[in-house]
Amino acid sequence: MCKIRKKKFCLYTLFIIILNYFLLTPLYKTRAFIPISPIEVKQIINSPSSSAIIIDVRTPKEYSKGHLKNSINIPLQILKDSILSKNIDKNSKIVVYCSSGVRSKKATTILNSIGYNNVSELGGINNWPYELEK
Repeated sequence: MCKIRKKKFCLYTLFIIILNYFLLTPLYKTRAFIPISPIEVKQIINSPSSSAIIIDVRTPKEYSKGHLKNSINIPLQILKDSILSKNIDKNSKIVVYCSSGVRSKKATTILNSIGYNNVSELGGINNWPYELEK
């Protein structure tokens, strides 16, 4: 009787482990962004050899009030179509930001969904400790 219980327990445990693997693994693989700090972005901006693309997903009006050096403005509403039309390499380092971090998180999800796998999310520039360009 004891051997049967032990066998059932082992099979049940194995089933739970396999089930967790198939249910949880996709959640970890689909993480749309990698957080990046202001210091790291500042280093990218100041590096002449950097090929990273810095995208500001705010509106043109917000962008004109101040933005990161070398950034390009592609509002969130047109991000997908605009990026696809530019034929940017899917492995390119991309950094996205907005005002508070809400739109930049959405942007990382959009970029991830169309195959970009090297996307970093700065969040909002409301907390940017360095000088902005105007």
